[in-house]
Amino acid sequence: MLRARGALDSNWAMIPADVWRCSQPEAQGLLSDAERETAMEDGFFGPGQSAAFDAIRAWHGGGGAGACVVYGPAGAGKGAVIDRFFASLDGSFAQRVLVRGGRAAGAPFEQEVLARLADGLWPDDAPHAEDRQGLCELLANEIANRDAEDGEPALLLGIVGPDACADWPEERERSVLGELGPSVRVLVSVSGPREAAERWAERLAVDVSTIAWVPVSGFRLDEIDAPLRDRLAWAAIDGPGPAAIVEATMGALRERGAARLEALLSIVARAFAPLDLGDAAALLDEKEAELAAALDARRAALDPVIAWEERWSALRFRHEALRAAWVAASEDGAARCERRFVEAARALLGARARASGRLPEDRAAGYLRRYAGDHLRTSGAPPADLLALCDPRWAWPSSLGDLAARRAELRRLRRLVATPLEAAGAPLEAAGAPLEAAGAGRLPEDRAAGYLRRYAGDHLRTSGAPPADLLALCDPRWAWPSSLGDLAARRAELRRLLEAAGAPLEAAGAPLEAAGAGEALAEPVPRLVRVALAQGALGTLHRAGDPRDTRPGDVARGDAERALAAALLALSARASGRPGEEIAARARELVRRRGAAWRGDPWNDAQALLAAARASSGDDAASFARWAVSATLRDEQGPGLPVWLAAARFLPPSEAEALVAEAVERARSDARPGNALAQLAAAPALDAGQTRSLFRAAMDLPPGSRVNALAPLVRALPEEERSRGVSALFDALLDGAGADGEPIDTASCTEALAPFLGLPEVSRLLDDPMTGMGAPLAVRLAELGETARALDVIEQLCGAGVHGAGPLLRAAATRAGRPLVHAAREAVASLQPAWAAAALVADHAAPAIDALGLDASVEIAERGGSSGQARIAALAALCCAAPAPSRPALAARAVAAYRQSGDTDGLETVIRCAAWMSPHDAAWLFARSLSDAAGSVTLASTLSGWGGVEMLAPLVARLGGDGALAAVADALHGADAWLAWMESGDRND
Repeated sequence: MLRARGALDSNWAMIPADVWRCSQPEAQGLLSDAERETAMEDGFFGPGQSAAFDAIRAWHGGGGAGACVVYGPAGAGKGAVIDRFFASLDGSFAQRVLVRGGRAAGAPFEQEVLARLADGLWPDDAPHAEDRQGLCELLANEIANRDAEDGEPALLLGIVGPDACADWPEERERSVLGELGPSVRVLVSVSGPREAAERWAERLAVDVSTIAWVPVSGFRLDEIDAPLRDRLAWAAIDGPGPAAIVEATMGALRERGAARLEALLSIVARAFAPLDLGDAAALLDEKEAELAAALDARRAALDPVIAWEERWSALRFRHEALRAAWVAASEDGAARCERRFVEAARALLGARARASGRLPEDRAAGYLRRYAGDHLRTSGAPPADLLALCDPRWAWPSSLGDLAARRAELRRLRRLVATPLEAAGAPLEAAGAPLEAAGAGRLPEDRAAGYLRRYAGDHLRTSGAPPADLLALCDPRWAWPSSLGDLAARRAELRRLLEAAGAPLEAAGAPLEAAGAGEALAEPVPRLVRVALAQGALGTLHRAGDPRDTRPGDVARGDAERALAAALLALSARASGRPGEEIAARARELVRRRGAAWRGDPWNDAQALLAAARASSGDDAASFARWAVSATLRDEQGPGLPVWLAAARFLPPSEAEALVAEAVERARSDARPGNALAQLAAAPALDAGQTRSLFRAAMDLPPGSRVNALAPLVRALPEEERSRGVSALFDALLDGAGADGEPIDTASCTEALAPFLGLPEVSRLLDDPMTGMGAPLAVRLAELGETARALDVIEQLCGAGVHGAGPLLRAAATRAGRPLVHAAREAVASLQPAWAAAALVADHAAPAIDALGLDASVEIAERGGSSGQARIAALAALCCAAPAPSRPALAARAVAAYRQSGDTDGLETVIRCAAWMSPHDAAWLFARSLSDAAGSVTLASTLSGWGGVEMLAPLVARLGGDGALAAVADALHGADAWLAWMESGDRND
């Protein structure tokens, strides 16, 4: 099922769908005439093409391979074969979608091909307005799960010429074809020999072992009918080739004084999509009528290389090979052509920035509105200049098709801005020697590896490599030694590196990191934030609730405001001194101005308001706290009473006392008052007065409710009240209270009570144990030196597997529980599957280090690789619990595990290691996560959702400290701009 999608305006037009879209029961052909002509469907169908056509039919009719790859020389007619194959299919119960990539098809980028696939699959649902991430999610799910047995039609996808696109990703994990459902067939064509086809199959994540390979051989001149020979001769085996045809055309134009047509074709060759003559004339500063007359006069000379539709519309080269040949032959005019595109693009951006309403008419505005950003990007404009594409005055869409174009433009800009960060964290290589993440496995064998492992850094250093490049030698993935001799080599390497830089060797033998690495990598971070904010804003517009309203709505705007405040507060919490206070002041100003009007999720609103109160004082803190309490009153499930206790700390004394009293009274009137009071008692940072109020309320409850309420309180009580609370807990458990009233949470109550019990009290409880008592009482017995009894309790009350291994591990980690270490090691080692042991280490990292040792604990964590989340959690927990010298290497292991997991479930866990990450890992993680880790990208999620600025603040701090935190806070002004633009009615149409 597709997720619900909001539109921006009921009058917005859909992007034209240049696809074959064949749905049951009959096929509907939506390929444009231009694309059919590009596919050489103009009468010629030689023997090589016929053989390939028969092979594709045989593949489709058989029950074997799910994918078929057609390959052969450029111009051999692969597209014609596939086009004819799709046209030959009958109207059986199946859905068929055929799309073409490349400039001639108007789909020069991968995202546009994906959009057309989605448009063909769901013609009435406009999924093409999604960002690439959303498109991939939709397509991958559909392709992996389509099953005719569930009543769905079989699916046949055709992708012609992905190799003609300018930006298809190399990483196979980014492909939507990674898994084919039982009723899905995929047909792909690429130009080149079998080796190239295999590389593309790998790139598309298609299983090479299950592919049907279909070659399309070239043809000879004598196989072509005479009327078509002039047009198709360039592609023949014995023909002149594309370069010769292009040179001949150029020569003919020059001989006839048609320099303006040569310039026209140079512009068309460098355009990202077919150009209408009016657009081209505007770019050339020529009169359209004069260009049309010149084209009419030279039609015969131009016909072999370019194609067009009605009256010179959609001018394009007949084949990508011809376009590339023209670009190569007109290299001397390349700068002039590019300058025309760039100047026109800058002019359009400037007009958009100055316009207070509808844009001024511009003859080339249609094409440039779609590709201005791409021309600026490919011209080498610096990222700082390209940030104008994030401004609402440019990026605010005027139609659903324009929304898709803007999101695609920002995705490509994001890739450019993120490149330095992602490259910094890419798998490292030095002097040709592959580097591994610590613990990721044995390095591949290399005949020169022994020498290079010893001297790679010296060759890099003496070759004059810049210091930024040499920082790879400081990364734990390279510097972690494999032997005592290697340790000496690494230390010597780092000493020479630091001495060459004039820096002192600060800590011999410790993992070293050259100063400034984080600051250098932090420079692109605020730019990436600005791009991500614009992406999130467009995602908010796409998901606007009312398709007739071009505004995102009060709730969406309020969510974004709240998220902006949360992001600023998270940044300020990581900053120190004046920078931290300045960032917090921005958050307070926003909350002061807008916070009372937030009407989003009550819990999230309340938490953000409380965070603002913590960062404030005086009247501001009190106002924010009152608003937080009011937010909880909107919750249909009832008010969040722990919020009331947290809010009370910021209120005047009399008001605070009344609020706490009301919270306690509401909890006592609950059907399970003990549990309700326990939730209040679990609120963080209770003050002494609140703790006493809760204690008095708990002691007035019946025994079963009383113990539930007391359990989270006893540790925080003053000595006298604690003694009474412990006694009440002990008596209630001993008497089995709660049998006829509120059920007792035995495990929590025993866990809270056990540290205060002596051996006689433990023995009395064990005389008639209740479910859940075993683990905490066994640990307490071990603390008291009764290890044999502890082992008996674990065996009798906890059981086997992880239920027994956990308490045993905790018991063995106590000072008096050392005799249990061997049993704990055996219990943990015997756990199956292996991820269960890793999960246990994640839950009890400090005891695991104490009882099993750090090396053994790391080994257990790494064996949990079949569950990526368990491995990540265990390594991150060990990183936080291990001695300080071991933490950088463990952080590197955690990031490596996260990379290998292939999903973002472990993001929050791995970020706990941010303080010990290498700057390179922190940079990579930030670039890959910001907003993209969220399932649904909006402005609010980019700021404070999963993978939002709030969550990633520790990475920003790791990369550049206060300077980076302040720079990102400055970049968040972009969110202010979008929020103001959303609220205003003054937009470009």
